[in-house]
Amino acid sequence: MSELKQEFLKRSITAIFISAIVITLILYSSNLILNIFISILSLALFLEWMSVSESSNGKRLIFLIMFIILITANYYFGGLFEPISFITMLGITVWIVVAYQIFFKQGRLSSNFAFNNFWVGLLLISAFCLVCFQLVTGSRIFLLAVIFNIAVFDTGAYIIGKNLGKNSFLPKLSPNKTIEGLIGGLISSLFFVICAYLFLEEISLVHALTMVLAIPFALCGDYFFSFLKRKAGVKDTGSILPGHGGLLDRVDSHLAAIPMTLFFSLLLYTAGSYF
Repeated sequence: MSELKQEFLKRSITAIFISAIVITLILYSSNLILNIFISILSLALFLEWMSVSESSNGKRLIFLIMFIILITANYYFGGLFEPISFITMLGITVWIVVAYQIFFKQGRLSSNFAFNNFWVGLLLISAFCLVCFQLVTGSRIFLLAVIFNIAVFDTGAYIIGKNLGKNSFLPKLSPNKTIEGLIGGLISSLFFVICAYLFLEEISLVHALTMVLAIPFALCGDYFFSFLKRKAGVKDTGSILPGHGGLLDRVDSHLAAIPMTLFFSLLLYTAGSYF
């Protein structure tokens, strides 16, 4: 068996295992259990972010305590800032800045973006966590569709890119990502969204549009973490997931696309209220 096939098999087995856990939790667990899982996942993501940096243990401990306090406070008092919390809006703003720099500044990213900048990690992972909390209390089918839409985009881009990719897309950020892979990911995502809209009653036209609009940010998340890893001189952020690397390597696209999905959803519903 070739090395490429072995890698794909390993990634597939891990992906199936993760998918089974995600589907079970979202469809069958209580809000409390699911929110606890999201909190633990977010904490693990932040710990992984900090582990890649070379900062002192004291600084890591301070930010870790801040992260726990922030998530806990927003969980209990987030209703004071509806429809979207201040921390979530800050995280979304960071992703908009990242997207602007990637797509309109020839792939250049600010030198302030690095794993040793815990403020960036604090905002992005907190926004991801808080948006997941909000989606849990909404439509769980929509949350599941959002998660799998991003995974389908990543999988389509990976398969097409590995087999047919020849032309690099933004080579300064990630030389291995290709235009062919991007097109494959977009087609795969559009096919998934169309099927979800046609066959799932819970997926409205607005839901489908938000999933499509969020896909460019899935790409931003992928490129953003490729940039951070290259800057830190590491291939993966960890080794906990066979074939994928660390947790951040697996959910890099989700960290960007899930908050942006909520943002576009609110934007479209607000715009629709005027017509």
